[in-house]
Amino acid sequence: MRAFIGLVLAMGIVKKSSIESYWEASGISETPNFRDVMSRNRFQAILRYLHCSNNTTAVPRGQPGYDPLHKINPVVEFFNEVFELNYRLSQNIVVDERIVGFKGRHVLKQYISNKKAHRWGAKLFVLAESRTGYTRQINVYKGKRNTERHPNGQGYKSVMDLVRPHFGKNHHVTMDNWFSSPKLMNDLRNRGTYATGTVIARRKGLPASFKTARLPKGSVVVKSQRDLLAILYVDRRNVTFLTTSENARTVRKVNSKGRVVSAPSVVHKYNQTMGGVDLGDQLLLKFEPQFKGVKLWRKILFNLLTTATVNAYICYRNCFLVQRKLDHVKFQNAVVRGLIGDFRGGNRRRGRRPDNIPIANAIRMHFLDVIPDGKRRKCVKCSGYNKYRKSRISTWCSVCGVGLCVGRCFREFHSYGQEE
Repeated sequence: MRAFIGLVLAMGIVKKSSIESYWEASGISETPNFRDVMSRNRFQAILRYLHCSNNTTAVPRGQPGYDPLHKINPVVEFFNEVFELNYRLSQNIVVDERIVGFKGRHVLKQYISNKKAHRWGAKLFVLAESRTGYTRQINVYKGKRNTERHPNGQGYKSVMDLVRPHFGKNHHVTMDNWFSSPKLMNDLRNRGTYATGTVIARRKGLPASFKTARLPKGSVVVKSQRDLLAILYVDRRNVTFLTTSENARTVRKVNSKGRVVSAPSVVHKYNQTMGGVDLGDQLLLKFEPQFKGVKLWRKILFNLLTTATVNAYICYRNCFLVQRKLDHVKFQNAVVRGLIGDFRGGNRRRGRRPDNIPIANAIRMHFLDVIPDGKRRKCVKCSGYNKYRKSRISTWCSVCGVGLCVGRCFREFHSYGQEE
């Protein structure tokens, strides 16, 4: 199983059109040769076994209490525990959505237009570190039908579930307008957690004047309620912020394009701390294995495996080492080699063993020549048993009297005693 996981991660380094194509080449980049590690049939047999669920207590589909994630829930809990044990978060954290790409038919499939990596698939609510993109906790959204309605909304419930283990540690949470609300900001502040985020102007609890404001570009309007500030900033359009940690003073900073921008401090704080989940998505997409299938939970499983390797790379990059550190590609290759180790299953051929004749000596007894009289034949190695294949070749073994392609077909045919 360690070798199987290693091959799955190796498929994310060099992407091909199908699973079978990974066993066609003699080698793939710096990754181990798939043929030497495990046969294609064995790999696909393990992949088919993963479709089976050992959870005998699951409620049947269509019955009350049915959980569409009963196959993957134990795995998600395991990864969340591992992510907690191996990293300590800094002050700035972010809560955002992540999509596991999937276009099949499933009740949990969602669509989010502003996600560049994947727009269709399963939606995850993710708590990550703002600076590095380390994924700390994942909750899979089970859909409206399988989720109890919360009086304060799904966004409120998602943030509170993710941040609850970190209450009282003075963390600062950044979120977008789908999650944030005055009720959420106040409840987080009462539990020792600061927060900043954009908010929809029509959200309950916001000043009524924010909904119809028509102000010139650069204008700032501030309303306060104890520790909570509501800030309306006019840039190319009206943007409303809620914060319990920043103020409304104007700050001049250099943006990503090298220009000096004057804006409220809450705007700079939001831009600096909001991209943690998106940064993690970029690292995930770089080495995400491309598996086509109709099982959504299997997509989530491979996404979790890739997330674990990305988190491991972030830990490795942030640890203190004197020697020069590996880049992301070399680190991923090192993880693959470490998982596979010395395991070698390979393609074991059944039947009679070949004669103990060196391949070079066997080939030396035969000769590859042009078929006389300009005739053509089928290659007995790659197309000799396919009556529908029309292509023919002009070379043959004059000793055996059979058509053979130049190179691999000639060598393989004379390597296993088939000429006899």
